[in-house]
Amino acid sequence: MRTPLSFGVGEVLFSSAFQITPHDVAAWERAKVLGGRDDRPGFRSRLERPLVAGSPVPQDLVLARALEALEHASGLDGCVLEPTSAGKLRSLGHVGVGEPLNSVATVRFRSDRPQGSFLTLSIEIRGGGRKLADVEVCVEVSAGKVAPSTINWCNAA
Repeated sequence: MRTPLSFGVGEVLFSSAFQITPHDVAAWERAKVLGGRDDRPGFRSRLERPLVAGSPVPQDLVLARALEALEHASGLDGCVLEPTSAGKLRSLGHVGVGEPLNSVATVRFRSDRPQGSFLTLSIEIRGGGRKLADVEVCVEVSAGKVAPSTINWCNAA
């Protein structure tokens, strides 16, 4: 089993394939507007417009799903990633709803502490055999058996 202190600078982490569904985009937009409360249910229908395959995906959602896919990859072996900051996602191509994606992260910097590590990851989001976006993200790595189901990046830079 891997420990949070076992990540080395230059190490490359690969995610499994993932997709962003129309439901993911609708839930993301609803959470961004309503936050954690749903106190205006009459307003919800305006947010839930139908999306078709290939519709653009918000950049924050792309980053959140890429990091979530990395977290669930076998190379992390149960470690949990908690984002602390992120640079601006540099878009190099169109990321669309339903497109098969994967992410590749390279460890650029590591700082250790007794409970875990802080890592700076250079993340590439790939789809269709080409690089679609990249970003640098700082994460705190800690040991944990159960990873969070969704990483919240509504306030990412």
